[in-house]
Amino acid sequence: MKKYLTIMTIAASAHCHAVDFNDVKTPFFAIVEVTDGVTPRDFELRYDGESQSSLKGEAPTGAPGNLRMVGNSKDMTYFFWVENDPRKVVMTMDEKQFATNLGIDLSSIKENSTNLGKKEFIGIECTHWRKDIQITHQGKEPTGYIEACITKEGIPLWEKDSGRLVMKAKMLELGKQNEQWFKAPSDHKVVDMNALMQSLKALQK
Repeated sequence: MKKYLTIMTIAASAHCHAVDFNDVKTPFFAIVEVTDGVTPRDFELRYDGESQSSLKGEAPTGAPGNLRMVGNSKDMTYFFWVENDPRKVVMTMDEKQFATNLGIDLSSIKENSTNLGKKEFIGIECTHWRKDIQITHQGKEPTGYIEACITKEGIPLWEKDSGRLVMKAKMLELGKQNEQWFKAPSDHKVVDMNALMQSLKALQK
């Protein structure tokens, strides 16, 4: 269970820091570096321009292959797995329910955006934004701010969390993506992580 949560946390972190797919209408492929401040990891990120996203990158130490994730921003459902894992397990989660089980109230996010002007990164023009945030987590409301330089298509080229760099794009190409990237394996066992986390939460009461 702990290993599954580690895998999901890494993928979810990379996905969230990379782009808000609700704002993007252009298909693209990008290589992004995501870091927790200790370990930087490179991920391949693909988007079909409508709702489907795909993530591929380095899994936790000891995993037999790359970490994979596919998601749909319309129904907010995501599937995670590790390539070449003999257990053939796909983990599924609903984004809102997963956040609730972790004690995070996404509806309490409060943002005030400030336009800090045009910049350029990896040869691409972007607009530098700063947003003050306040997120309720297990009854507490820590505050901070995020900064991002966002292209005209809505794709962040870099992002900082309270001054700390958490994501940067190394390469970005706009264009149609192969539909196969957005499909989860059909021969894997599906594990509902929402149900598992609800059961654990009930046992803790």
